[in-house]
Amino acid sequence: MYKFKEGKILKKYYPYLYGAFSGFLTFIAMFYICRHSFAMTTGLSAIWGVIGAVLVFASTSYTEYAIAEIERIADKYHLDEEFLSKLTNMSPSYFRVADDRLHLTAPRYFWPKILKILKKYDRERDQAENFHL
Repeated sequence: MYKFKEGKILKKYYPYLYGAFSGFLTFIAMFYICRHSFAMTTGLSAIWGVIGAVLVFASTSYTEYAIAEIERIADKYHLDEEFLSKLTNMSPSYFRVADDRLHLTAPRYFWPKILKILKKYDRERDQAENFHL
């Protein structure tokens, strides 16, 4: 039997499992609403349910992936509020570090920008650490 190593498998697939669950619930809700409130046919209700499920899956999965990746990089290098705010040119109030964990309070539309900057920082640090003469 396969043993989980410190929950790494679950952490790796969590954004996609959460997205699939959210998408499934969205499908059920949209199918029901389209079928009963708008009196659409079953086929048309299913199509709208699938469209909604795919959109919610993509949105939820990316949101969960972004926050997990941002927290991973911040934990890896022990980044604090001041350094994150200088690195991203954003307010320090968007980055709360409490109990040695990052609590991201930035609006969601900033998350892709923050993720891009932190991934670039992570790549540069890895290259600097692995540089050998």
